[in-house]
Amino acid sequence: MVSLATTASNPSKRRVTPSQRFDRWLLERIRRRRGVTQLPRTFEYRHIFVLPSTFGVGFGIVLGLTAVGGLNFNNNMALLLAFTLISITLMTMFLAYRNQVGICVLGIGAEPVFAGEQAEFQVLAQNSELRNRYAISVKWSTAVGNGGSGDCQDFAPEETRKLKLRLPARQRGYLEMPPFVVENRFPFGLFKAWSVVIPQARCLVYPQPAHNPPPLPRTGRGDYGTSNKGDGEHFHGLREYQPGDPLKRVAWRASARHRKLYTREMEAPREEACEFNWYLLGGRDSEEKLSILAAWILRAEHHQIPYSLEMPGDALPTGLGESHRDACLKVLALFHG
Repeated sequence: MVSLATTASNPSKRRVTPSQRFDRWLLERIRRRRGVTQLPRTFEYRHIFVLPSTFGVGFGIVLGLTAVGGLNFNNNMALLLAFTLISITLMTMFLAYRNQVGICVLGIGAEPVFAGEQAEFQVLAQNSELRNRYAISVKWSTAVGNGGSGDCQDFAPEETRKLKLRLPARQRGYLEMPPFVVENRFPFGLFKAWSVVIPQARCLVYPQPAHNPPPLPRTGRGDYGTSNKGDGEHFHGLREYQPGDPLKRVAWRASARHRKLYTREMEAPREEACEFNWYLLGGRDSEEKLSILAAWILRAEHHQIPYSLEMPGDALPTGLGESHRDACLKVLALFHG
């Protein structure tokens, strides 16, 4: 199995801000003390952190200067304004916490993708209480710094929603889901209430299909499935005439002999099965071989041509359909050679 990096390609050269240092320290502390988040997880008071946002810090500085100016100039109106706004600000901190507590993360899932695409993790969250929740968002922790995207939605009373987190899938194999944050900044964005989730989820990443692969290797024996009845050049048999059958297919001699109209039933020859063999791709690079095999599998499925797959240490018999396609692509994704 190929391990995948979820951080930037060269994190040592990136400039780390004080906020990122704090997030990394806090994430490491949570990981040591609580370990992997067991789902379902309902956020309680000990799971929620409340800190002022950047806007909140600036607003607090303005309030502090207003209070100092009111005291300095003995201006009661300035002091009244400052202390009123401070009271409202402290109340918004409680509202942000209340908007977050009780949210439940039920589960996490992800559909397989191809390398070079965006892996999409779906976080199933629920509001189990009889009140609205506003601007509940999920996003990657800044401590991870992976360049993905998040999602934000409102929750009606007792409503369950899917929140999507996207992450670039750069390599084949299993892409482990990094820690993410569930947060809200309701109502004014002065404070953010947030909870860290360290998931145990992953997304299967298939090899990137080759853009210009060689033609399909028609080396199979063509003994899979049945012939395609209907339009074709080969005679299959006789059946009773049905309204709409073309007159050129009416078997007049057989009809005269049996005194009943019969129609010739034709068939098209079945497609020859394809054998996708790792060893027949020559001295190409391993990743190039996997890309070609992935492109062949998709092309064979598109044209409904049965195919088999033979890899070092693994082989799948001739088949067709979504389950067979996914099984073959999974073998390619987890190939280690």
